[in-house]
Amino acid sequence: MTRTVDTPAHPTRSYERLRPAMRLFYLWTLSRSRHVPSPRGRPTYRADSPDPDTVLLIGTGPTHGFGVTSHEQALTGQIAKETSKNTGRACSVDYIGDEMMNAGSARSWIGDHDLSLYDTIVVMLGLNDAVMLTPLDGWQRDVTSLVTDLTRRVHPTARIVLVGVQPVRSVTRFDNPFGSVADRHAARMNDITERVASQHPSTSYFRLPPGELQPGRPHGCETMYRHWGAVVADRVAPTLDVVRRGESVEHIQRTSVAPLVPERVAAQLEVARLAASVAAPAPVDPVVARLEAARAAVARLEAEQAVAARSTAAPAPLPTPATTPAPMRTPAPMSASVTAPGTASVPPTGTAPPGRPRRALPEPTFEWSGAETLVELASTGGSDTLQDLARRAEKEFGVDVAVVSLLDGKKLYYAVNTELLPVSIPRELTFCDVTVAADAPVIVEDARKDDRFKDNPYLDLNHGYFYAGHPIHSSTGEAIGTFCLHNTRPRKAKSVSSEKLAEFARLAEIELQSYETADGDHDLPTMYETREAAVAAAVSGRAPQAAALAQGVADAAGAVPVGAVPVAAAVAAPTAPAPTRVGRHAAP
Repeated sequence: MTRTVDTPAHPTRSYERLRPAMRLFYLWTLSRSRHVPSPRGRPTYRADSPDPDTVLLIGTGPTHGFGVTSHEQALTGQIAKETSKNTGRACSVDYIGDEMMNAGSARSWIGDHDLSLYDTIVVMLGLNDAVMLTPLDGWQRDVTSLVTDLTRRVHPTARIVLVGVQPVRSVTRFDNPFGSVADRHAARMNDITERVASQHPSTSYFRLPPGELQPGRPHGCETMYRHWGAVVADRVAPTLDVVRRGESVEHIQRTSVAPLVPERVAAQLEVARLAASVAAPAPVDPVVARLEAARAAVARLEAEQAVAARSTAAPAPLPTPATTPAPMRTPAPMSASVTAPGTASVPPTGTAPPGRPRRALPEPTFEWSGAETLVELASTGGSDTLQDLARRAEKEFGVDVAVVSLLDGKKLYYAVNTELLPVSIPRELTFCDVTVAADAPVIVEDARKDDRFKDNPYLDLNHGYFYAGHPIHSSTGEAIGTFCLHNTRPRKAKSVSSEKLAEFARLAEIELQSYETADGDHDLPTMYETREAAVAAAVSGRAPQAAALAQGVADAAGAVPVGAVPVAAAVAAPTAPAPTRVGRHAAP
């Protein structure tokens, strides 16, 4: 009997046996880069214009901005400025990512961000995956699912640009034999990324060149990011011009508008042009011929539109009794089909959709009133009080990192230790989300053996297998964050005193509550204020108003419908104890 053995799509090479060592090497380089400058402010560069081009940068490695202190100096700002030079229009760029993001977790980092607001999406992943020797089957799966998800969520006219991994040894911290191993792996990853891009008409690919470092700036500098920004802008600017004209990839075969030509097809076009200049021209691919014909048709249409525009702009002569103004010439409509030599005509079957609505990019919003203050302080390392608490806890419990976290919306924000940890990460990837949801202390001895976390892609990067967290509450009683401990080596739960951890959490809670703003700073009442208003209305006998207010509380808190608890009961018992905590994470 013959057994069939499944062969992996990407056979394992001998160097991949170094994967455990390469992962430890990457973790070591991260710990060594703890004090390297990097941007900690809002990850965006906004142009002062009512109608800028909009780009979303998603990535890690070069996008993180090591060596500079602001996103304007880093790749985010440089792409915006260099693209504006190329197009002559203002450009705004938003950035999603961090050094602690990889291909496996990218979709979690993007979350429910509104991708329809952007003209072009630039994806720059893979440097950390290359160094850690991420299995190629997993890389292909993650990149494919990411591009598929982006394609589904962007506006039909938007374009996606995938950027290949730069030469790994061009990064100072990887300029060693480990970097040579990573370079071999990166080359194979780039081949996969290019193949994935070729399968999506709206997606193109190119590889990032080495960075240009300045003497004495081994980790990065504004000159290097400006050079990379210019390289990216050369690829992004044409896509923005296409999007401005409202051209849709889905309408390539249905309109006479020329699409953005992928690199592979562009190379075929160049070969066809060279072949046409010799005595024995090479046969032309039908796809190439149709694209050439479409380009020629577009050129004719643009010329006719330019003539029409000039005619409209020129002042017409004033009519006199002897003369009458001549009727304005309008351009002739394009042929209903475009025919190239040796190819059949492609009749249009519809019209292209309108271009992306020009809407302003959103500003960040927070749910808890003190969140903005916390995030602002965290950009400089956190308040002195929280930094002192973190240092004391690290010494008291003997752990690698102690930190205060805030969970607001779909993100977790670190209030301290941000020189080592990201400013924010997706909430769903964190231990603290479980702690806040339970509103109780949580200890994880070894995340690799815990079903809740063992498949978490974030663990591949931070290796923080031990966790102990205690919830922190707002002044209204809602769990909003944690005081937590992280350690790379697993530990027993009994190694952490629950009483001492609770005391650290209480002190951090006092500090965070001091960030809360006065009620007058908010247009909308908090859930606590709404709940108290509902109780007051019920006590005073205003049943309809009480029901409406209470239903609002129930909707916000995910509680049972108000109808399940008659308002009359509250009226009959005005001295009943106050309701329990109300919030997104309140127990049912």
